[in-house]
Amino acid sequence: MAHNDHANIGLESADIQKISDILQKYLATEIALNLKIRNYHWNVEGAMFRDLHLFFEGLYNDGAQYADEVAERIRMLGVHTHASMAEYIEMTIISEEKNISLPAMEMLANLLKDTETIIREMRKDIDIVWKMGDQGTEDFLTALIQKHEKDGWMIRSLCKNK
Repeated sequence: MAHNDHANIGLESADIQKISDILQKYLATEIALNLKIRNYHWNVEGAMFRDLHLFFEGLYNDGAQYADEVAERIRMLGVHTHASMAEYIEMTIISEEKNISLPAMEMLANLLKDTETIIREMRKDIDIVWKMGDQGTEDFLTALIQKHEKDGWMIRSLCKNK
């Protein structure tokens, strides 16, 4: 489980644990989303193959960076990150994708649904983090929402290309 040598940064130890639990959920979700995007990158077919193959590659590269930033934020709080697929599957807020032959438009629709789910959940968690007085994590999650909002806009724009 999490290591408890929390940073002495003006937050209560119990609050740091709650905040790190929130962040662990997003680390798991970023990893799950990244794997889903890689699945789509590898398995997309159809008239938009090249464009979507490259688009998905950009998304998973950005998503890998998002996951790294979440993990580093957890470490800044003095907590160790989870690092097993079993834990990630248990903690993620999106569903795992096992279908390797979805039509391209279903792939995009699934990614849009997941991205919007993440954004809605983060909005709630920002309020929780704010109430605990952790402006650093509040700002971090706000910036991460903005990244997901941009991804959502891009995906939503592609979904209109039917």
